[in-house]
Amino acid sequence: MKSPDEWTDLELQTLIGNYRRLEKTDDPVFPDLLEEWSRRKGQGLDFKKTINAVTKFAREGSFLSYKQLADESEADWTKVHYAMNTHLRDLIEFAHRRGWPLLSAIVVNQKNLMTGDMEPQTLKGFVSAAKELGYAVTDEKAFLRDQQKQVFLWAKGQVAADDQSL
Repeated sequence: MKSPDEWTDLELQTLIGNYRRLEKTDDPVFPDLLEEWSRRKGQGLDFKKTINAVTKFAREGSFLSYKQLADESEADWTKVHYAMNTHLRDLIEFAHRRGWPLLSAIVVNQKNLMTGDMEPQTLKGFVSAAKELGYAVTDEKAFLRDQQKQVFLWAKGQVAADDQSL
């Protein structure tokens, strides 16, 4: 089988769709396909850079803003602004498939950096992505807080994404 970076966009989309249709998303190859798709469509955002940023901030017990994430990724905010939501939603699935907490839980709007709150629409999207992966969510805010706590704990045990096999 070719490596994910050797597939055309159409082939990669088809593969991802087939893995989902056949319910083979637990296959260890699937996260690699998601990672490659995100790299191609992220306008400068990619999972390795995002994971490094999340890990860095989470180790400090801090939330990070979308703009900070773009800066940490050395991406132009004006170019990644519209790609950010898709990137973070895809990261939810990627993290889940790796057995990690939902890493995007600590990425919030600038005005919510002190509290970690998500705007209602953002929280709705976060919870929707989690539910699609089989998480049972009855209290959305409690679920977010739990995932944030798990991200902070997870980050303490992580090495840089560049130093580990994603």
